[in-house]
Amino acid sequence: MHPYLAIDFGTSNCTAGMMQAGQPILFPLDGGTPYLSSAIFLPYPDSYDRDDDEQKAPSLAQLLRQRSDVLLGEQAHRAYSEDPLGGIFIRSPKSMLGSRLTPLQASLYQQVCSLMLSHIRRQAGPADAVLLGRPIHFQGIDGAEGDVRAEQMLKEAAQQAGFSQVAFAYEPVAAALEYESQLQQDQIVLVVDVGGGTTDISLLHLGPQRAKQADRSADLLAHAGRRLGGVDMDIKLAIYQLMPLFGRGSLAEDGKPLPAALFSDAVNIIDIQAQERFYQPATAQQLDALQLAARQPALLGRFRRLYRQHQSYALVQQAERAKIALASTPQYQLTLPQIDTLLSHQISAADFADAIYIELAQLRQLVSSCLSRTTMQPQQIFLTGGASQAPVIQQLLRELLPQLPLVCGDNFGSVGKGLCRQAERLFG
Repeated sequence: MHPYLAIDFGTSNCTAGMMQAGQPILFPLDGGTPYLSSAIFLPYPDSYDRDDDEQKAPSLAQLLRQRSDVLLGEQAHRAYSEDPLGGIFIRSPKSMLGSRLTPLQASLYQQVCSLMLSHIRRQAGPADAVLLGRPIHFQGIDGAEGDVRAEQMLKEAAQQAGFSQVAFAYEPVAAALEYESQLQQDQIVLVVDVGGGTTDISLLHLGPQRAKQADRSADLLAHAGRRLGGVDMDIKLAIYQLMPLFGRGSLAEDGKPLPAALFSDAVNIIDIQAQERFYQPATAQQLDALQLAARQPALLGRFRRLYRQHQSYALVQQAERAKIALASTPQYQLTLPQIDTLLSHQISAADFADAIYIELAQLRQLVSSCLSRTTMQPQQIFLTGGASQAPVIQQLLRELLPQLPLVCGDNFGSVGKGLCRQAERLFG
């Protein structure tokens, strides 16, 4: 048994590790990779006959009680891609923490998080103590009260997974401490952590002399954060670039635009209420009526197929693939074979920037807010987090602070490795 584990329980990916011979080691969690995609698929039991209109599909609560064939990571993605109607697929359960959930919803998502943490604990090797990373702000809903609620849910999920000691550390600080191990002299660093679900901007005093101190709380000079991450960007790209292929922005025969909210609900995969609204039975009748009234009924026909086949996650996954590809190429040709084998769409880097213009404005505001809270000035920018690979984000930072060098870290591993360093000090 390990003396401890450090777990980055991320919105998009999870890692787990510890220090070995003075270096952070991330354990394999999904096959041979240390990165476990934050996805879970709970298949319906064989006793459920989806062709029987009178038989109701098992609920998430019922499937969680069974826990017989739960799939995680890439297995979950494959199972969902092969049969989206064959079970319940959940992406990014961490994004639900801190939301305004009903008691039942809170209990269910805490169980989902516990399932993932149990899997991580088994794959990495069991331990009694765990240091979990957390964003500075989970969702921004209810302010500090929402953050406390989210942390408590995650703590109880970890305890249910078998950890008797549970501690937390800020994710951007962890990423900074991993970067600090490379510094030759003290510096004031602006850490920009754009993850899958949240963005944290932190100004930290880092360096080899400071690394020797046990208490680093005074080195966090200022911070600002909110729920703003790669998943939000994927959703916006899906709304503005993909949903027009399903009728968003088109007109009815009377010249009035079709209701935009329905198209947004279809791909808002991190909003429980939006997904429940979209996949309620009444939506089928609404889509039938819209198709009859539309000037371009073929587009609404696609939309009806998306609804019937439960392809919301698949559509957002296609948007995510486009976002990742646009980090290295100016254009990406996207196909949607699940919906229409003949359907393809080209997305450019400029299209992506237009789709996330609100998110870019929020990022600009977060940087300004962080820097306004102290008289100290950064000497360098350290950029980490999976969504930080987007050139448009790096361009924004260079425009905001052109005089500062920008260093890119291990986008997916910096937080996990930094947590390993903190966990050794806490539990080692």
